[in-house]
Order: sequence, then structure tokens, then C-alpha cells
Amino acid sequence: MPTIRIWTLESENDAKAVKCLANKLVTHLQLANLSIQTAGPKAVPKRNQRGASSSDTLRMAVHNYLRQDDCVIFVIDSDGPMSSHQRRQEPNSLINQITQVVRDRRFTGKVFLAQAVQELEAWLLIDCLGIFCYFASKVAQYRENCRDRVSANQSFRRLVRSYQKGDTEKIVEAETGGRGAKEYLIELSEKILLALNPNKTHRNITREQYRENLSPEIAEHVLIDQQTLRRNNSLRKLGIAFSKFQ
Repeated sequence: MPTIRIWTLESENDAKAVKCLANKLVTHLQLANLSIQTAGPKAVPKRNQRGASSSDTLRMAVHNYLRQDDCVIFVIDSDGPMSSHQRRQEPNSLINQITQVVRDRRFTGKVFLAQAVQELEAWLLIDCLGIFCYFASKVAQYRENCRDRVSANQSFRRLVRSYQKGDTEKIVEAETGGRGAKEYLIELSEKILLALNPNKTHRNITREQYRENLSPEIAEHVLIDQQTLRRNNSLRKLGIAFSKFQ
């Protein structure tokens, strides 16, 4: 059985969320004989050789993974164009380290980069109904058949439609540090919490709204099918990369 190693270098939460989404991709694409393994930033080894660069250390770690895995796919956020440009100007940035490894001829056809455009949250936002269901599942009356119950509520449906983008890659920051997919998801979560309980205090909304460590749990509620997958090309490309190893 082919094994794909997905390596998220920015967040352990990303590693858990991406593994969940990746397994859903495998199921949707009917790639039954494919195993998904993940690694997070904690898997990056410390430099133990004098003079070794960060990319050299990463290259050695990839070489070790390829002894057991058929390929390694790096997943990092691309953010908006301003932030991406800034990262490219930093010699030791993650994107530049990864690019050097991917371009290594020894890894041709075995090591790839899959950027989450724009941020991992843009992958979650392909299914705003699923995001709603994550928060609704905390309320007793919506725990069973959550998608059906939420969909049956006209005001809930209206809220989901108003936030559901046809292309979640277009939720882009206008400037560095501006509003992107993460901020968009935070805002959506606040609206959902108010819709579920109009009397909820601002303090409780702030406490319960989306934050990055919730991404793995939210990913469990995200539906990947033909319709939702069309909403993010970078996630679709990840599925295409999987198909090459079927």
C-alpha cells in the first residue's frame, strides 16, 4: 500500500486538520489503497552538524522519511500576495527552505509542495455548513443529524449562504496583516454563535469563537464532495497529487 507523508511545518494543529481533510479526500477520490501519514513542526530535527543549513537539515529528514514513505508532500499556508512576497525575500524562510528541497534532483517525483491558498482556513471554508455544524453540535438539540437540522432552519441556511464563497482562495488580505481566511472564519464563527444563542454575551462569544487549535475538530465536520472541492483549487491539487500514487 503506497504511503504519503504530509508534512506541515507551521503548526501541529495544521498537521491534525490536514490529516483529517486528506483522509476525506482519499475517500472522495476512491483511493482505497493509499495510506496518509502526517508530521508537524516537532518532526523537524535540530541541526547537529556544524555548517549545515536549515534546508540541509530538512533535506536529510526528507531522505529518512523516503526510506519508509513513497512520497513527502509539504503543506504550508501561502497567505496573501503581500505576505508571500515578503517570505520569498527572507533567505531562511520556510517557503525558501522547502523550495530548495523540492528542487533537489534526488527527490524528483517524490517530494512536492502543496500550498494552502489562502491559509488552511480557506480549506475549511469550502463547507460553511460543516463549520456551522461544528458549533451547533455543542448544543444538545443539534447533536443528532446536525446537517439536516441546521439545513432545515431558514435563518441558519441564510447565514451559511451569505458566507459561503464559490472560491475560498479569493478571501485574500488586502495588505500584510489584513483580513484573510482566518479572520473571515473568526467572523463567521461569531455570527454562528449568535444565531445559535442570541443572548450569548460578548465575553462568551470571544471565548468560543474560532481559534487555530479548533481546526482539527472543525475539519471533522467539513464535507468533501464534488461541489465543495470545486471551491478551492489548492485543495483539489492535493487530491490530484494523491492520485499519482494510486
